[in-house]
Amino acid sequence: MHLFKKKDIAVDERIVNSKNKIYKEMYLLILAVCILSIVVKYALYGMNTHLVITELVILLAQGIYYVVRSVGMGIFSDDVEVHDRTSKVPMGMKNLISGLFFGVALAIFFGVRSAMDYGETILEQIWYFILVFFASLMIYAPFFGLILAIVHFSAMKISKNQTKY
Repeated sequence: MHLFKKKDIAVDERIVNSKNKIYKEMYLLILAVCILSIVVKYALYGMNTHLVITELVILLAQGIYYVVRSVGMGIFSDDVEVHDRTSKVPMGMKNLISGLFFGVALAIFFGVRSAMDYGETILEQIWYFILVFFASLMIYAPFFGLILAIVHFSAMKISKNQTKY
């Protein structure tokens, strides 16, 4: 009595690849719809984060799911090795640079915002921008750079351990 036993069925590789292509297109479509929804809601209702929580959760969850799943299957380290062989800049360096870039962008945003909100004269605005920009830069650029680098290298280590077994 083999009620729950899977049968060995021959699978057409062309069909599997076509299905994977469709899944990839669905993923990109959902990503585009979420981003478009965020942009439209911000344009219509202003910068209210409560209106876009669902979209932000979807965007964050799908990224986290992809990384956790690929690390768990041991695919992440293989993917990084293939990328590093074909690219001039290694994936770890790209993660570090993107973290630093995100920290600089956030520092610029905070600097401009504080200059516009609190500076009454042009000199005060320039002073507030410089002060807040450099303070934010010292905090956020190393923070995001280190966080992304640590996540990348720990995911690589876990993924390599998964492929051993």
